[in-house]
Amino acid sequence: MTVVSATCPRRDRSGEIVFTGVSEDGELRECPDCSSEVAVDPRCNEVLHVEEEP
Repeated sequence: MTVVSATCPRRDRSGEIVFTGVSEDGELRECPDCSSEVAVDPRCNEVLHVEEEP
């Protein structure tokens, strides 16, 4: 089971967000801090907020 942790840059809140059971290829999930969609990449141990195109 892959675990990826990060912080949410869009909200003033301390502490880390932990995503467990992440697919080895990565996946899209919802950020529990700001409710935006995030891309979770366990290979880079990175969580990036997904921007919508206008």
